[in-house]
Amino acid sequence: MSRLVRVTLVAFLGLCALSLVDLAAETDAPFSWMRPDKFDYINDMFSAVTGENCRSKPAEQLNLPRETIAQIPKYNNLLSTVIYSNRSAMLHMHNMALNRAFFYSFIYQKLNNTWDFLNQPGLQYYYMSAAADVSASPGFLNGSALYFDFNCSYPNWFRTYPFNNTIPFFGPRAWRADDYNEPTNFLREPTNNTMDIHDYGAGRDSNYSNSAYKTNPWYSFWMPDITGETDSLRKFTYSVGIKYSNTTGHFISDEFEDTSFFGPPQPSQTDGDQSLPVLFTSPYFDCGRSNKWIVSATAPVVEYFPRYSRYIHLRRPRFVAVSTMDTEFERIDMNQCPQAEGNPPPNYFAGTDRCKGTTMCEPISGYGFKRGGYQCVCQPGYYYPWFHDGPFLGWEIEEAARDEYEVGFDCIAVDERQVIPNVMPEFVERKKRSVLSKKTEFLEMTLPKAQSPRPSPRQKRHLVARLKDYKEKLLREKRSKLVARTKRDTSRKIHRNKRDAVDEIAANRFENILQRMYQTKPENCQSKQAHELYLPGDAGHGVEKLFEAQGRTALRLAHFLSNFLQNVDEYEEFGNLRGDRRLNETHIFAEVIANVMSDFKIKGSGVFFDRYKFRMSPPVNNTDPRFTDGITREFFGPYAYKLELKDEGLDYYKAIDFAGFKDYYVDASWYRDMKARWATNQYGLKKFTAKPMIRSNPMGTSLIRFEYYPLTYRAPRYEDGEWLRPQFKCDGMVNDWVVTYVVPFFGKNSLKTEIEFKGVVTVEAKLDYLDINQCPAEFHSANSFKNTARCHFESQYCVPSEGKRFTRGGYKCECRQGYEYPFNDLAWFFDGQTMEEEWRKLSAGEPNRYATLKCRIAGASSVAASVVMTLILACAVSAWTRT
Repeated sequence: MSRLVRVTLVAFLGLCALSLVDLAAETDAPFSWMRPDKFDYINDMFSAVTGENCRSKPAEQLNLPRETIAQIPKYNNLLSTVIYSNRSAMLHMHNMALNRAFFYSFIYQKLNNTWDFLNQPGLQYYYMSAAADVSASPGFLNGSALYFDFNCSYPNWFRTYPFNNTIPFFGPRAWRADDYNEPTNFLREPTNNTMDIHDYGAGRDSNYSNSAYKTNPWYSFWMPDITGETDSLRKFTYSVGIKYSNTTGHFISDEFEDTSFFGPPQPSQTDGDQSLPVLFTSPYFDCGRSNKWIVSATAPVVEYFPRYSRYIHLRRPRFVAVSTMDTEFERIDMNQCPQAEGNPPPNYFAGTDRCKGTTMCEPISGYGFKRGGYQCVCQPGYYYPWFHDGPFLGWEIEEAARDEYEVGFDCIAVDERQVIPNVMPEFVERKKRSVLSKKTEFLEMTLPKAQSPRPSPRQKRHLVARLKDYKEKLLREKRSKLVARTKRDTSRKIHRNKRDAVDEIAANRFENILQRMYQTKPENCQSKQAHELYLPGDAGHGVEKLFEAQGRTALRLAHFLSNFLQNVDEYEEFGNLRGDRRLNETHIFAEVIANVMSDFKIKGSGVFFDRYKFRMSPPVNNTDPRFTDGITREFFGPYAYKLELKDEGLDYYKAIDFAGFKDYYVDASWYRDMKARWATNQYGLKKFTAKPMIRSNPMGTSLIRFEYYPLTYRAPRYEDGEWLRPQFKCDGMVNDWVVTYVVPFFGKNSLKTEIEFKGVVTVEAKLDYLDINQCPAEFHSANSFKNTARCHFESQYCVPSEGKRFTRGGYKCECRQGYEYPFNDLAWFFDGQTMEEEWRKLSAGEPNRYATLKCRIAGASSVAASVVMTLILACAVSAWTRT
């Protein structure tokens, strides 16, 4: 091409570009041509209410439609459905609300005797528990509360209040405060480490049971519970076996002590929504408190009521309180895609996406209440244009002008698609000895064609020398090829084909890991060697992200213990307000039992105190002078676990004190490593601040500050804990493959002068729920399964799939830019399980279609022509509009 032609072409393209700029300036902006939809209607309601005008708004304007929250986790469907990442926060809300409901139901019915009255949770216990729910789960929870029904709370923290009397309302609630303007915050940046804690049953508008109370949608779900007509359906009996120890190395009894209690409903898979143990509210404005639009997950607390009565036959299990976990509405991802199997109704925002007919909608996690949280992928039978790599992003479509939207964001139809045959052709069997040997090949090459391949004795002597020369020739050729391979030009780029892109060493290691996992069972684990009960550490790749909610469940308990042990002194009295007593062993047992019962992924949970760090409160009816100051235990390690009986379809829960075992848990490697890190150096602990407001008197006339305001405590972050390598727990309790999260907690030393290491909290999650990532990754990624996907990487790229669990094939092979999916079916990608199965058939010599599972090059001639035509038409339209 001559220089004049190139200059002319550049000038022509420049004029066309200027014309396109002018044309784009005259087109409609996105907000001028897009018609309002349901999102705009909800957004107007969302923006119309503020903290300054919320008190003057009617109740209907402080609540959004219930359908604005879609894909709500349901307790009876958790094991049969996949909870994707855009609903992981809501699932954690669900589990934590159930956690607190199980804890308080257990503790109230376990400590239901008159002599246990002072051992029940005190005022600071309620406040610190709510604060720990919030501080340990940033990004998941923004509020936690426990609301008691009218005259259902028995306070044990007022010295002069009569025994066996109730207070009208009691509702401690903690929520994350915006601390950017705190005097101690010199950087003026929010830290997410400050919590406000108020008693909703005191002060102005304390009657949250009133129908005129505008922001109490959680109340009518469970309370008031007076008639008792549905007790058999709404209250389920749970049983927990507990084995106690009061002496190091010995149990009180060899048998588990059975403890039964009533708790939230336990529905079957076919029961309706009203029998679920956790119900979600519609979004409502938290007026006068956090001043945010929030959504609450609620679960009921059950207790024998009335608690203390001579007439035992009049007592019955009753909903006395409701546990709630709150999150901001604008943090919940909305699904704009049309209703489908993965997006069931009700969904208020369904169908508000702007994907075109040649594409279909897929939601994207992390967008919250904002447009564009989706991507438009090509429909089956279409492929992306050559100038666009990957799906069309929703936020790009939402910001497009009219002309950009009309001419773009479309996929191109695939011509001449192939149909997959229903019957695979069989291989042609090769006959025995059909391959010629080297000797036969030599004879046929040497002897004349008409001569028989069997030589005569005279010819045989003549051919021996030539056969020897032929063998030496083959050996020289083999050596020359080997030398050429070792001296090849390394500067030349080597093309890697489909099979070369897979790390076969990693694939074999992957197979060995799966074989070890499948072959280790409760029946034979005792015969295994110690190293055979572990998997490599990188086999748990991604556990810190996929099991983050389970890790934060342990972190929540570590935060509570750290707060309580650093701020509660059993000798303190505050006038009429009695200070909290020491932790009781029933408290800790109830905490770990609630962790296991509330989350189906958790197999076990424990709290392990360091040597001589657990000090129990003295019994109320104590007469022994040796125990007037309490009892200090050498070891105390309550541990709860779940027994899954698949034949019966039920789960059994048991708890045991590890202090009763002959082998001390402080000698375990996971405990020693955590203590070695934190016993002498607490650098890195985070400072958390709680600002409690308590009632001024038992009737709750007003709210006043607690004696210690604000309360501060130091506790670890989620990153300070450690996920251990996958292990088969062959201990007669869990008997399953698990991954364990270990996190420390801290308290004041005996002199109350500084913080010291007190012990660790553990949570064990079932390994089977961990998703495997087989896609390519960087060399520094600690992943046993990377680079083992069987995609054709010349024409495809790998995308991990959620919900496939710990098995191979959890990925998709999608076509690269410039390639198209060739088959006429309802897919636009190759499923990883199909790729793995066809590769297995190929390796086993079975009929397969592995060689056909790749994308083909898309048509290019029409694309080039369309680009030229687009430029010409754009210039023509621009010139026409100017005239």
